[in-house]
Amino acid sequence: MHTSRTLLWMTGAFAGSLVVAALTLAFFGYGQAATHIALQLTARWSYCFFLPAYAGSALAAIFGPRFQPVASRARDLGLAFAAAHLTHASLVAWLYYISPKPPVSTHSALFFGVALFLTYVLALFSIPKMAANLPPRAWWALRTFGMEYIAFAFLYDFIVVPFSSSPLHLISYIPFIAFGTTAAVLRILVYGKKLHRRWLSLQPAH
Repeated sequence: MHTSRTLLWMTGAFAGSLVVAALTLAFFGYGQAATHIALQLTARWSYCFFLPAYAGSALAAIFGPRFQPVASRARDLGLAFAAAHLTHASLVAWLYYISPKPPVSTHSALFFGVALFLTYVLALFSIPKMAANLPPRAWWALRTFGMEYIAFAFLYDFIVVPFSSSPLHLISYIPFIAFGTTAAVLRILVYGKKLHRRWLSLQPAH
């Protein structure tokens, strides 16, 4: 039952990203400008799955059981994000293919390439048999680092790109910047609470 639900999430997310990309390219063409638009839209689509996967546990920890359904679906949402992002990755490859020179700097390609790599490493190790090959602490560290890096890559893209564009373009990014920043703050608060509890547990009893 759980496997079927996960596959449903992944299939729906992937199909949605394909529709977004296909409609964008059909309307604007298949050149570099159209591909950039498709990249932006598919990134936003996949972010809609990443954000609750990233922030769900923090929401439940801070605001209580009302957000537990989101937290309990973190794996499904994370795999849906990975599935949806396949279309985005394919568009990146297409952009490199049609561009006479690299469309982004080597630094940016490496930065976002690491985020893409981590996306599918986390997806691979979300399979219970694969995760069982890692010590629990190693899996926790990989999952934590991977999620934080991917979240930072999204937020960096949301903040840096709009400020080099038109004011209207910036306005369209504001919700994503707000949601991404809020999610990061919530995660930091949860980390802080855990560290505080650990510190208290190490204090000698009086």
